[in-house]
Amino acid sequence: MLRDFFSALTRGLTFHGFDQMTHLRRAHSPLSPWRAATDTVVAQARAEAARYGITAKVDRRRAYQVTRMLVSNRRGEHLGDMVPDAYREFSPTSAATVHAGRRGYVDPDDRLTKFRAHPQTLAYMLTPAKLARLGAGASTDGHLVVIGEGERIDLETVATRLHKALDGKPSSGDLRAYGEILLRLHAGLPAPETADGESEESESAAA
Repeated sequence: MLRDFFSALTRGLTFHGFDQMTHLRRAHSPLSPWRAATDTVVAQARAEAARYGITAKVDRRRAYQVTRMLVSNRRGEHLGDMVPDAYREFSPTSAATVHAGRRGYVDPDDRLTKFRAHPQTLAYMLTPAKLARLGAGASTDGHLVVIGEGERIDLETVATRLHKALDGKPSSGDLRAYGEILLRLHAGLPAPETADGESEESESAAA
């Protein structure tokens, strides 16, 4: 939080500096009108991450951004550009599509839940703060940060890609720790266990 505070101060009396100070205050202040809503998003992110077996701190500054949906991040980038596939989960269906009979309206609460639970959104909020300040955690169409959809990849390759994307600034340990989070999200949710303790996936393989 303090590093974000001093970073905002260095921007001086500019619109972006004022903007970042406002967002910082709303994300962390106990008097913020967005505190309860941000707490809810943080709790949801932790619960969803736990389903993947991930125990990691949620970046509250980014959780506030996800709560507000339209707020820019520390670098002034829009959320819809950082998690494009997830953002499309929330985007309302066009009236023309509905009237043509190709798709029905989806409940807004369902769309919001899918957006917040999307791996791109989770990867964005679970990015360690020191990496988030460098711009890590953003995804592109069909990618989870540096991992392509359906791609088979190992931790070393993920760490190397992150290292290159961030110009070699973070430590290897930080990159590997974040890489492990990305690999768990990329692998998807584990298969639920049956009553005898075996997963449904292992049972189907045995059959």
